[in-house]
Amino acid sequence: MSAAPNKNRSSLFGVLFVPALAIVGLIVIAIVVMQFTGNAGQPAGNDGPTTVDAGAMEQLRNKYDKLAEAQGPADAAVVIREFGDYQCPACAQFEDTAQRLREEYAEAGDVRFLFFDFPLPMHQNAQAAAVAARCAARQDQFWAYHNKLYATQEDWSRREDPSSTFLDMGLELGLDTQALKTCMSREAPLAKISAERDAGQAVSLRATPTVMVGDTMFVGAASYDKIKQAIEAARNGA
Repeated sequence: MSAAPNKNRSSLFGVLFVPALAIVGLIVIAIVVMQFTGNAGQPAGNDGPTTVDAGAMEQLRNKYDKLAEAQGPADAAVVIREFGDYQCPACAQFEDTAQRLREEYAEAGDVRFLFFDFPLPMHQNAQAAAVAARCAARQDQFWAYHNKLYATQEDWSRREDPSSTFLDMGLELGLDTQALKTCMSREAPLAKISAERDAGQAVSLRATPTVMVGDTMFVGAASYDKIKQAIEAARNGA
C-alpha cells in the first residue's frame, strides 16, 4: 500500500523536472550561439576599448589597408578603420556617427577613414549588399551607395532576393545599371571581400561594427564622443 504515493511522487517529479531541464538546455545553447556568431545587433559598445597588438597592426598597414574603401589623405597621421556588415542593425545605427567622422575629419584631411566589409554568415543578404557596393565603387559611387544601403536596410534585408532593389538604387544614383548588373551577377568583388574578412580575423574581430582609431579598438556602435577622444589621443601620440 505504501508504493503508490512514491510512484505518484516520481511521476510528478518527471513531469516537472524534464521540461525544466530542456528549457535550461535551450538557454545555454542560445548563449553559446550568440557568443560564437557575433552579437551584430548590439546597439552600443559597452565594452571598453582594447589595444590591437603590433603584429596585427603591421598586417593591416602592409597587407589589408589597400583593400578597403577610403576617404581622406593616404599620409594622414591617424587612421580610422571600420569593419561593417550592411545587414547589421547596429552598423546602420552607427552610420550617422561614421558619416559625421568622414565629413568632419576625413574630408577635412585630418584622418584617413577605411571601410572593410565583414558580412556575417547569419545575414543572408549582407554579402550581396557588399558585392553591390563594391560594384558601385567601380563607377566611383561607393560612398553614396554605401549610405543608401544603410538608409534602406529595413527594406532590402527582408527580401528573398534583393538584386532588383540594388539595381534600383544604382539607377537612382545615376549609375550604369547594366554594368552594375553584370558586376553583381559575376560577383566580381568577392575575392576582395573575402580578403577583408581575413583582415577582421587578423585583429580578432568578434562583432560588427568594430571601429579602430589607430590601434584602439571599439566593439559595437561606439559614440561619436568616444571616438573623438581616441582621435585626439592618437594625434597627440603621433
